Amino acid sequence: MKITGIIAEYNPFHKGHIYHIQKAREITRCDCLVVIVTGYFSQRGLPSLLSKKDKARLALEYGANLVLECPVCFGSQSADYFARYNIQSLSSIPIDTLCFGSETNDLSALESQLDQMESTPIDPSLSFNRNLERETGPNDLLAMYYIKYCRKYGIQPVSIQRNNEYQSATQTRADFFNGKEVPFHSLFFIEQNWNSYFPYLSLTLQLSSPSELAQYHLVSEGIEHRLQTASQKARTWEEFLSMTITKNYSRARIQRTCLMILLKIKKTEMFHRDFYQLKVLGMDSIGQECLKQIDKDRLIMRFNQMDPFLQNMELKTNRLYNSVLKKPVQEGSVILYDR
Repeated sequence: MKITGIIAEYNPFHKGHIYHIQKAREITRCDCLVVIVTGYFSQRGLPSLLSKKDKARLALEYGANLVLECPVCFGSQSADYFARYNIQSLSSIPIDTLCFGSETNDLSALESQLDQMESTPIDPSLSFNRNLERETGPNDLLAMYYIKYCRKYGIQPVSIQRNNEYQSATQTRADFFNGKEVPFHSLFFIEQNWNSYFPYLSLTLQLSSPSELAQYHLVSEGIEHRLQTASQKARTWEEFLSMTITKNYSRARIQRTCLMILLKIKKTEMFHRDFYQLKVLGMDSIGQECLKQIDKDRLIMRFNQMDPFLQNMELKTNRLYNSVLKKPVQEGSVILYDR
């Protein structure tokens, strides 16, 4: 069975994602297409407009055979770690190819930039672009890290040209919150934005000591003091961001850091942690056949198959996501999609 992987967010799902799924099948001619998605919170630390079950249903409806979840502690990470954890999981199948979008769609150029990055002393406090003094598109940047880990796990990287005919997820989110009609909008949760979480975040920051905040994953370089001071002065999420974003701390980095604080994920819990498991959200009959060849110790299809750390993470993530909803999302069993 020839297996292709896609790493996605679907925050929210839009026509560009359908194009990605279709092109991945067309280019790789795979027998099975596996999508791994972030769940209730994205790589940039944003709450997801879609539930993870709806992400799985839409992916299966438009051509995926198997949908996996990347838990928040592994998914809400910088580009390097995001690529690493997702590809670790996909390597457990293992996939043959990984298909991703790119602004340049030039694998040779991306590999050359990756080699330059790995041979250049990097200041971890700065972004990739600031380290190498160049402007690299967000999809090209992710593509470089995908290539890095594809090399490590013997996976063939496959790039497709990002199609600008399709609106980005960022623009789709903006349009949705501005009241415009967007694809699949009936499935979106309008409450899922940082404005909804800010009162709880502000209170958490004010009631915690700096030493307590410093224990949490991604809290570094004394940012806990800046976050705490801003929480005492800001009245809105945007005000809070304006007080905390610096040249070393981007909007995405602040969002991810605040998410780790809300979920109380400690540095010690993430130290040297890997993710070689397959957390299944949904599948069709082809996806089922694919899973038959997997080591059962790596499959997670039920809550009790998770280790204590992931069980705790699942519970906390679900409770946080549901805390701003009038009607909580009900966790269900793995989706068996009938074509």
